[in-house]
Amino acid sequence: MRGSTMVRRMLATVATVALAATVGTTPTAAAAGPEPAATRSATGGQLLTRSATDTAPPPVRTIVGTVAVGDRYPYVFTIGTDGNLWINWQDQTQGWNWSNMGTPPGVGIRMPVGVTIVDAFSRPYAFVLGTDGNLWSLWRSLTAWQWRNQGAPPGSNFVSWPSFAAVAVDGTSPYIFVRSDGDETIWVNRWNGAVWSWANLGSPPDGISAYGPLGVLLEEGTPQVYVVGNYGHLWSTRVDGQAAIWNDLGNPGVSLDSGSNALGAQNAIQVAPNARPYLFALGSDRNAWIRWRSEAGWQWHNLGSPPGQTLVSAPLGVLSVDGTSPFSFHRTGEGGLWINYWDGSNWYWSDQNPPFQPAGGGSAVVAPQNSSRPALFLLDTGGNLWSRWWNGSWWNWTNRSAT
Repeated sequence: MRGSTMVRRMLATVATVALAATVGTTPTAAAAGPEPAATRSATGGQLLTRSATDTAPPPVRTIVGTVAVGDRYPYVFTIGTDGNLWINWQDQTQGWNWSNMGTPPGVGIRMPVGVTIVDAFSRPYAFVLGTDGNLWSLWRSLTAWQWRNQGAPPGSNFVSWPSFAAVAVDGTSPYIFVRSDGDETIWVNRWNGAVWSWANLGSPPDGISAYGPLGVLLEEGTPQVYVVGNYGHLWSTRVDGQAAIWNDLGNPGVSLDSGSNALGAQNAIQVAPNARPYLFALGSDRNAWIRWRSEAGWQWHNLGSPPGQTLVSAPLGVLSVDGTSPFSFHRTGEGGLWINYWDGSNWYWSDQNPPFQPAGGGSAVVAPQNSSRPALFLLDTGGNLWSRWWNGSWWNWTNRSAT
């Protein structure tokens, strides 16, 4: 992998200072009915149908996920302690706002599932599990935000779904992946341009662990699903319209933690050249491990753990800075937040010194237009949403719940 001066500067400067937010955009709205193709990008002048609140939001219960709207600006979807879905977003005045998107009609929100975005990064989708046992989406097309009942896989009885992942195939078709409680199989709910449908992908021969999905990547335009099995192995399957065939990618000599994935986290990324997949997991030895594919084939690498610290989960999120440098964000039992990164020659750990006690999951994002400016969103023990973000010169902490 190539190194870059920018990456070395990013991790050499670890500052805990607050800085004014960069200029952002206002969310567009979308129409009901079949998914229309977007005709304009979300770059400004559009308003949420539910206006920004003038009062502070309630404490955040969990993060659903983050997307970069307009190919540039992060939108953070969260579930508040009031049970509603909230969006933290940035407008053209350089201010951050909270908007209360409520709940599905007559239905409460049980837990998050994932987020994605379609049509040139202009239309976000947030997926949640409703108290009625159905998958629901909050989505935006060109004129309004709306809730849609995606239903549930035929004949399946769901009590809870572990956080999984969503992708946009061909940039236009959302695919959302969930796991069945009863038979431990994976299902995909997908849009083909005309209708939504459910398909059963089955599971690895040893079963899929309760909290072990690592994520979904688009490889040559085809979704590739990565999960941890019951016996600590990494497995994958393609979603190509054919019968799902599961491949055992093994483990690094230690079992992968089946309870490793944080809610809202996507722990699989692609890195240039050739969009090589990188998969991040926590081992039973409490070290961070990656499984990555180079021209020579698949390889395991032990990232270790931060000095004097104990990792308590797999990454809170992973991303690829400038498309070439993998970054993963980790929480430790000692209350720390650390970044593990590749500078072009070696892997390093960097202490981010959070001014609070991290808790729960997180979500990382790097927007294609600002591919050298990563951001991580995570919670403190009081339910405040914080961001750790790079402005091009140094790292910053910002309490988004206080803005």
